Amino acid sequence: MTHRRQRHGFTLIELMIVVAIIGILAAIAIPNFTRFQARARQSEVNTNLKSLFTGLRTQQRMPPPTIHASGFAPERGNRYSYHLDDGCSSFEDRSGINTVSNDSDTCIGVDTFKYQGFPSAFPVNQPASATWNNSATSNGMATSAGIYGYAGTWDFLAYGAGDVDNNPMDTSDTWLISSSDGQLSATCPATPFAENVSAGEPFNVSNDVNCD
Repeated sequence: MTHRRQRHGFTLIELMIVVAIIGILAAIAIPNFTRFQARARQSEVNTNLKSLFTGLRTQQRMPPPTIHASGFAPERGNRYSYHLDDGCSSFEDRSGINTVSNDSDTCIGVDTFKYQGFPSAFPVNQPASATWNNSATSNGMATSAGIYGYAGTWDFLAYGAGDVDNNPMDTSDTWLISSSDGQLSATCPATPFAENVSAGEPFNVSNDVNCD
């Protein structure tokens, strides 16, 4: 008489071990994926701030304090608002199918036509400290966004603030760019020493992923 070997399923302990391993792998992989996704989204603000810097630096005389003065017009679908004024007293509205801009706009709003849960403009997080070169210091530049100085000698500081972790209610991901070399300290995550930042180099003031 032939006996068939009876097959057994996994034991409870074996299943628990597999579930535990999957949990550990997920705990490692998900944060790394979130950071990778955030870095990809941050490429928008880096590209646009460099474009704004180039447009302003080509001005021979001090432009009016409007973000459109340099021809700056980022593509639609922007997750970030762009600031030459921290308070955004006037901003280009991107909530509809057509943008609405004004000659006095100091900011460009988030494309809330696409990102409907986002605010029109994110709050700017200023650096914990900023020491600028002699020219910018003489022109009165500190940490607020704006154009400083006079027709013959002037400097500017611009910000991009947005969301990269799909939680627009937490700390905004904030970057700055300036016409001046400086020593800057990030707000979050805080660093013990100021970082040397060149003119035209985007600087991450507050990182959205690390500072929820």
